[in-house]
Formats: sequence, structure tokens, C-alpha cells
Amino acid sequence: MNAVVAVDAEGALAGVYRKVHLYDAFGHRESERLEPGPADAPPLTLDVAGVRLGVLTCYDLRFPESARRLVDAGAEVLVVPAAWAAGPLKAEHWRTLATARAIENTAVVVAVGQAGRGVTGRSLVVGPDGVVGLELGEEPELRTVDLDPEALRGVRESNPSLANRRYRVVPAV
Repeated sequence: MNAVVAVDAEGALAGVYRKVHLYDAFGHRESERLEPGPADAPPLTLDVAGVRLGVLTCYDLRFPESARRLVDAGAEVLVVPAAWAAGPLKAEHWRTLATARAIENTAVVVAVGQAGRGVTGRSLVVGPDGVVGLELGEEPELRTVDLDPEALRGVRESNPSLANRRYRVVPAV
């Protein structure tokens, strides 16, 4: 997955996010067939029902700076659609990285894993406290989840790590 296209409630284009980090790992070479998105592109954030969503995709989940730029842009929920390649320990990496991004950013992570041949599936929703509230399996499934913005804000209040940090993330271009 190289790009995420966001549309609004009327079907109009709301934004596009192109993966910045190409998957040149574990024997794959995306850079041989894809171009990365620009590292200095504005973060893609969308307001939905009073909650600000930030969008990244796939391999970018392995880079904490990608998620932090979204949080710096106001994201409270990180949405991560991915075709996460299957392989030894890959499902564990997916779950661990989604959980880490939630904890370190005190943000909800909605990690949507494509299911099927060659990918891990295993969509999950992780709360800002690191608790996995929903986790699906390797087969295609459909679930809905209600997010509570007040619970999110409560975690950020009790764990003000974003306010306490001493570094900012800027793109390396």
C-alpha cells in the first residue's frame, strides 16, 4: 500500500497521504517499483465527529517520527491502513508497533490490516493507554468501534508525556 486517499462525507477529496518510507526490508524492495511520498508534505489530518484523525500507512508505522508529526498536527487518533507483509514475527511486529505508537503518543491507533494471501490481516484498535480493545484475525472480518474522545483526553491529562517532551520532529529532506 503506497497511498491513502481520504474523501469527505459528500465524496469530495479530503486529502492524500503517500507512504514516505518504502518497504526495503525482509527481502522486499518497494523502491524498485514505487516512489516515496515527500517527507515534507503536510501531515494528513481529518476532523470526524469532533475527533482529529491522522493518517499514515503500512511501513511508516515502523518510524515513530511519522506518527509524532501527526500528533503534532493535532491528531488524537492515528489511522493506519496497511498491507503488512506476512512472515516470521511480522504479526507480532504489527501489534507491538501499533501499541507503541498509541502509548508514546497517547493516541488511539486504528490499525487496519489487509487480510489475504501474503499479508497478516489482524486489524486492531489500541487505546491511548496501550490497551488493545479490538483485535481481528488473519481472515477478512468487519467490526465497528465507538471511540470516546473524553477517555482519550483523560489519558492525555493523566499522562502528559506529550507536554513533557523536549524534542520536536522535523522532516529530513
